[in-house]
Amino acid sequence: MALKKFNMPRKIKVFHLEDYKIMRDGIRHLLSGDNEIEVVGEAKTGDDMFAMLPSTAVDVILMDLYLDGMNDIRTPDGFEICRLLQKEYPGIRIVAHSIYDDADRVAQIMKAGATAFMSKKAGYEELIIAIKSAYAGKKYIGKETAGKLKNLTAFLEGISDTLKSESDFLSAREKSVLQLLAKGYSSREIAKTLFITEKTVETHRRNMARKAGVKNTVELVAFASAKGLLKV
Repeated sequence: MALKKFNMPRKIKVFHLEDYKIMRDGIRHLLSGDNEIEVVGEAKTGDDMFAMLPSTAVDVILMDLYLDGMNDIRTPDGFEICRLLQKEYPGIRIVAHSIYDDADRVAQIMKAGATAFMSKKAGYEELIIAIKSAYAGKKYIGKETAGKLKNLTAFLEGISDTLKSESDFLSAREKSVLQLLAKGYSSREIAKTLFITEKTVETHRRNMARKAGVKNTVELVAFASAKGLLKV
């Protein structure tokens, strides 16, 4: 009597891009506990990963946004890597994995091609959900991050191309002024750049300081940096 053959479901092949070995080892150990997932490779730099991809079958890449060595201007960050992956390997799904989960950066990486975003503050169980959702082609943003956003549904459905934080108390114009202040621009230079008056710049500066509860521009920029309000 012939034995009946069963078609075993194919495992999701995951590649992990992360600069810290302890993180790679930990994630590999955790993912090995799920019988639907197989870690097929890992790398600490984008260059190492791209060198391995031609000979490695990959379904999902779990990718950190910021890698060691990015102080070298030639080293691409996660946003650039994501765009390159979409161009060269459009069939691979990307799960962005980062401690930085402010609205601007999450929107930026999703628009660069990531299917899912997971905060490193979240647990293992939800990381599994994110990987499986991405593999299925479903956009996913982890609960840790989603709870800070107020237009998540509209963003995921393509109705809005930006994400707004529940604590997003700065207007678009204030953010533009803030970005230039952080770069060391004077009020006159900001006015010229944004085609507004110096008086308007000063008004925006005072309003932002009041909202942030700070006394001066230095404190304002420090506050904005800590809250992830400045674009990198």
